[in-house]
Amino acid sequence: MPNFPTLSTGVVAQYPLAIKTGQGAHVVRFLDGADQRFLTQAKMLRSWRIQLDLLSEEEIRQLEAFFVEQAGDYSTFAFPDPYSGTTVPNCRFAAPGFVSEYLGIDSASTEFWVIETYG
Repeated sequence: MPNFPTLSTGVVAQYPLAIKTGQGAHVVRFLDGADQRFLTQAKMLRSWRIQLDLLSEEEIRQLEAFFVEQAGDYSTFAFPDPYSGTTVPNCRFAAPGFVSEYLGIDSASTEFWVIETYG
């Protein structure tokens, strides 16, 4: 399983860093207006919002190449959790596209979500 690339500073994210956890639920709505809810996932899964600014051209090229290697949001990879420092297997990009912004010479930024999956 491929590993998420690190920046030249040795980290995978910059502050501010948002993380959220959640469980999928399915809601069945009945004709009388009542509803019934049940979980569709066995455990809480995490999502990380990665916002990277002032990246060098090499760092943004590395992230773009990694996104292409993963076929966008299709393939899974191992992601080092910035909070706990543990490596989380079976993560993927949340969106099928990767948007990067070139701000000047050797200065780029990007923002994306990494989500944990069951694999």
